Amino acid sequence: MRLLIAYALSAVLFICNDATAFSTQSLSNKHARQPTTQLMMTQHISRRRLMISTISSISASAGLSQSALAAPPLSAEEADNFQARLERGLRSKPARVLRQRMNIDFAVLLMRSSYNAVDELDIVAMDQFQKDFFLIRQAEYQYYSDSIGAGAMQQGDLADPNYFDFISFAQYATISREIVNPPAVFEEQQPVEVGEGQPQKFDAVVVRRDPAIKNSDLPRIHTEIVGNAILDKLIEKFGETASAIPTIEPGSRPDAVTFLAAIKQMVNLFTLSGFAWEGGASMVQGSSIKDTQFSIIFTSPATLWSGQSLAAKKAVVTNDFALKTVKAMATRAGYKVVNDSVKYKGNQEITTFSVV
Repeated sequence: MRLLIAYALSAVLFICNDATAFSTQSLSNKHARQPTTQLMMTQHISRRRLMISTISSISASAGLSQSALAAPPLSAEEADNFQARLERGLRSKPARVLRQRMNIDFAVLLMRSSYNAVDELDIVAMDQFQKDFFLIRQAEYQYYSDSIGAGAMQQGDLADPNYFDFISFAQYATISREIVNPPAVFEEQQPVEVGEGQPQKFDAVVVRRDPAIKNSDLPRIHTEIVGNAILDKLIEKFGETASAIPTIEPGSRPDAVTFLAAIKQMVNLFTLSGFAWEGGASMVQGSSIKDTQFSIIFTSPATLWSGQSLAAKKAVVTNDFALKTVKAMATRAGYKVVNDSVKYKGNQEITTFSVV
């Protein structure tokens, strides 16, 4: 039990430097508020807590066991085996470029929305996710730290773009591992509220994912949840200011110029939040919006190394946060993003896409 607590605490250290500065709204009405606890990465009770009384009795009668239902946990040996070391050796080294510090609220938003989406999808026991995340970070950290150079990064400081680049890679490497053909039923250890000064206790809860969701749809849904969370927060924070993203009526399918204006302001807010040294959006206009190609270019983004490294390992989901947000904007406007691509050239992240 002490080991589990240690893993969980390690998994949240990077996000607790300014815990009072930021709090994401729940991604689902099924999540309720709960008192703060060191063992929870978010400030919400997962809807899984509501299943304890019913699902636990079902699992007992059905004879379900954790070993039979859970996805294989990562081991320290697997996280640092020959294949993992070979992959690290083939990876591009982190670029030593000038990057501005990130706004801590925005950095937490990107990390927390990605974590919350995993919890929302019921793809893995969250205690296992925290342990796997810890082991991947542990295995990867020294290599990354040595590559970027002594003193170039402040460990645990999410606002440091060099550290954010690393921790975002570790998070999405973990998510990509868990999201591929996950079990529909698994057992999760969930913390129980105890009195002050009392040892933490856990309940074993059997979780069943919505059978209507296909495994092949999980990466897309994760992208949708994260993109909507980012867009909602940008609207909430800047909606009543001169920096607001131009309003597009739901389902209105605006013309290319109108849609580009919204994208440009979204990119401006990413840049204002310290995500990149500079950013811009443009388009090559066709005869209609369907024939128009949009582009977003960030210079020295906080995901410069991690984005390339995740692409190189063919991760199922990546930390393409701007593209995720654009997809949310497009869906609300009545469009769908197609032919999307994220590539890297020098210190630039170049995202291209069309809408239909």
